[in-house]
Amino acid sequence: MVRKKRLIQPDQYMRLLNMDLSQISRFIGETEYQNEVNELARNFSGISLIEAALTRNLAETYQNVINIAPGSLHELTERYLARWDIWNVMLLLRRTQFGIPVTQIRQVLIPAGGLSPSVIESLLSRNSLCQMVEGLNRWEFHKVLSGLCSGGYHKGLFAEVENSLYIAFYTNLYRDARSGIRGGDALLPYIRFEIDIVNIRNLFRLRAGSSAEDIRQFMIPGGNIRPDFFQRVYQTEDRQQFISDMQQVKILPLLETAIQNVWSDVSGVEFDPAEFIWKRWSERKTPLFSMVMAVSRLRLHRLEQISRRYPFSVLPILSYLEHKRYEVMNIRAIARGKQFGLDPDHIRRYLIL
Repeated sequence: MVRKKRLIQPDQYMRLLNMDLSQISRFIGETEYQNEVNELARNFSGISLIEAALTRNLAETYQNVINIAPGSLHELTERYLARWDIWNVMLLLRRTQFGIPVTQIRQVLIPAGGLSPSVIESLLSRNSLCQMVEGLNRWEFHKVLSGLCSGGYHKGLFAEVENSLYIAFYTNLYRDARSGIRGGDALLPYIRFEIDIVNIRNLFRLRAGSSAEDIRQFMIPGGNIRPDFFQRVYQTEDRQQFISDMQQVKILPLLETAIQNVWSDVSGVEFDPAEFIWKRWSERKTPLFSMVMAVSRLRLHRLEQISRRYPFSVLPILSYLEHKRYEVMNIRAIARGKQFGLDPDHIRRYLIL
């Protein structure tokens, strides 16, 4: 089995919340991030040092796990981590279109998927969408990008492309897990659940910002909840019908619990999660970040639960890698919060533990 390095524990996050940036740098320099902090300290300091060290360590962790995972575990891990290719490609496309500095983008790129660091580095030198698409002509999802050259950029284009990429990713992952590969059957329940989570998130976003009458084209197939259900809920204006539908597929209780957990650390706050969900829905407002955080916590906890059920499958590896991902996000959230002088209790609500 893959040997997993120790992750930062909840009580250590509480200590980090009471540190300044220099203390955070010293703290992570005494953990698994020591090599990165020591090496990058020559060229970075403060928040830049913290973020660069976190990003590099995360990428190296993912690559190391892929390299040492045996047999079918290697193959399934590599296929699951192809999602990072989408993350990187979307960052590269936005850099090209909006002129974001290369140094800024390089700090948040995570070469953990099929696109090698050398390929990603070469793409950073391309200065148009067409050049970027051409440079990705061997990428498995290249066809999704083909319209970027001919159609030109318009508002909402990247959201459409990103959605199409994730549909292609999950469609392939679901197909591969069902193909008979060893360990794929253990991964399928989690893939279905994750597809549901992504579709729920997209449902709320489409409700807030879309004028489409039929949203089924934006829903990823293969989950436990059929796209027809999301289409029906999307058009719902009645509170009781909305609650009934969401309870029917057990979405509402999951969201209520997850959102309540986000707010449970805030003493003295009376909060009704069901009313919060309905209010955002009825007013066609984009879900607050607290809802996104709630869904992320929900997905992480479910992955951990399923991995315990299948201890000799690829799931414990994926669970570790996802916890590692959120560890980096948590430290980054604390560091950025400190940079802007936010209160520790406020920052804590944005941690995924």
